[in-house]
Amino acid sequence: MNEYLKDKLLLNAIQAHKRIISEGEAVDLASINFEEGTPFERVHQYNAFMILSKLDFERDEVLNVASDSRKYLDELAAKDLPNDTIIQTLLEYRQSNVNS
Repeated sequence: MNEYLKDKLLLNAIQAHKRIISEGEAVDLASINFEEGTPFERVHQYNAFMILSKLDFERDEVLNVASDSRKYLDELAAKDLPNDTIIQTLLEYRQSNVNS
C-alpha cells in the first residue's frame, strides 16, 4: 500500500478522476494536465486506464471501457473519498475478484 501512496502519478490521476467525474465535460482539462480540446470521453477513459494499470488490475479490466472495475472506480471518485481510501478499496476489490 505504501508504494501506491508514494506514486505521484497515481495520486494525481486519482485527483483528476475525482474532478472528471464531479465536473463532467466542464472540467478544465489544462488544470488536470490534459490538452485543451481533447474529447472528454478520451480523457475519462485514459485516466481510468492509468489508475487501474498502476494498481495492477487484470488486463481485461483495464482495457474494457465498460468493465466493472472502471464503473467501481467512477463510483468511488464520485464520493470524493480520500486518495488512500480509494486505493485501499480498489485493491480490496481487485483481490476479491481474483479470489472469486
